[in-house]
Amino acid sequence: MDNLFNNEQMKKTMKKAQRRATWKTIFITFCVLIVTLPTGKIANDAITRFLQSHAQNSVYTLHQVEGANEFIGTTRFYPGILGGEIQYKTFKYIEGKIVPTGDDTFDYGFLRDEVLYEGSISPFPFGTSNSDQDLDVQRYNELGQREMLFFYPFINYKKTRNDLALLPQIGDDKIMEIAISFDKGYTMQEALAKLPKNVTATWLWVKDVDEIADHTDKLIKNEKVEESNNLLRSEHDVYGFSLLNANGDVAENPADQFVRAISTGTRQTSSLQDEYKRLEKEIGGADGLSVNDLVIYGAVVTGNKKTLTSLQNLDFIKASSIGVITDKY
Repeated sequence: MDNLFNNEQMKKTMKKAQRRATWKTIFITFCVLIVTLPTGKIANDAITRFLQSHAQNSVYTLHQVEGANEFIGTTRFYPGILGGEIQYKTFKYIEGKIVPTGDDTFDYGFLRDEVLYEGSISPFPFGTSNSDQDLDVQRYNELGQREMLFFYPFINYKKTRNDLALLPQIGDDKIMEIAISFDKGYTMQEALAKLPKNVTATWLWVKDVDEIADHTDKLIKNEKVEESNNLLRSEHDVYGFSLLNANGDVAENPADQFVRAISTGTRQTSSLQDEYKRLEKEIGGADGLSVNDLVIYGAVVTGNKKTLTSLQNLDFIKASSIGVITDKY
């Protein structure tokens, strides 16, 4: 009975009980952490690897159908919590020489959207052309390389590019790429047959718009070009396929690979899925997409000053736009 009314003894008893409860809580928490942290890490790694594989497939599929004469080089992965980031370098083949063209980043994961970052540069000469007003200024990428432009065959432009006229100003020791836009659509075989044999055809631009709809909607009015942000196609957002593989060799059945890539994109759940479906519909129509549906609007060719001069004054070339210029060695 004396102990019941002994305050000091009561305090000691309560503190002892609190310490036991605290240590018990710490022990239980420690045990839970021992179990959950490794399990959580294993689960996060598995989920991130799955998402990473999906994102990587999205990036490679996109580069099989978009981007003129460009390939993915070194790729680095930065996994995080339920997502991560893919960083990769791009390059071009200019007469067999590898020319780096920049870095890109692709974010993925449950807590972020799949977004492709191609670099954001504020000065006007850098970036992507999308209007006929951009013809007055040559645009460049972040490495100072010229941007190629493509021109629709069915638009009566007030002004185009004729960069073939610049060849006399370029040194004999230089090699380069040139985007050429055709006067009309051709089959793949017709397009390649028209190109001189002494130039290297590396990439073909595929029609991906409904000429009639765009003709009556926003691209042409009374045979004059309207103000629009869709009059030109930059090398960064034009669709087509490479005639070379990533090793620089002649690709096998490149048109079939292009068609398969679009078909794959329509089945991949991503922010680009609707665009792949649009491509499948616009290029192939209601009956689906096949190689026979491909209409070629232009090409990228490479060579030196002497060989590329053979392109001058050819009647099927509507416009020409020089891209990367580099030393031969």
